[in-house]
Amino acid sequence: MRFIKEITPKGLLLPVTAARLVGFEANEKAEYHTLKGAMVVLKGQMTAMELLAAARSLQELAVELHTHLARVCGQCDGCGENAENGGEGCPLANLEADGIELPDDLRREAGIPEGTKLCAEVDEEENTVTIFPAGYDHDLRDIPPETLEMFLAANVCLGELEERLMVGDPVYGG
Repeated sequence: MRFIKEITPKGLLLPVTAARLVGFEANEKAEYHTLKGAMVVLKGQMTAMELLAAARSLQELAVELHTHLARVCGQCDGCGENAENGGEGCPLANLEADGIELPDDLRREAGIPEGTKLCAEVDEEENTVTIFPAGYDHDLRDIPPETLEMFLAANVCLGELEERLMVGDPVYGG
């Protein structure tokens, strides 16, 4: 069950109804786990079966969230290429793990903060390559390999996924 609550200046108040639905008792301790983009509240003490049920529920939520993102991105059409008819399929399927690297001294001299994603532009007439900050924070290289493999196996459009990562617009919630 999902509850939507606003965070107020006093904090985030959990509805008593939600606490009772998951089996929290009055005056029972709760354990908060802060994660990237999420917070999980667990009972302070659990039996082995309660712990297994909580872990299973978290796995189901992870599947639900991945499925939501897959639906937002849609199915891969090979970026217009049909792999069965001689096309190469999705050009992002064989993504190189490494991005553009620049020695620290050159990065500092150029005023580019450490950790900034980089792009490169080739000028074939001048035989030069210009490296510059990417202008976005995330791309497919930020997705754990096992998650990327899962999306690839599910035929999720990696181009749309990368676009969503680079733009950074919300893809979940209202």
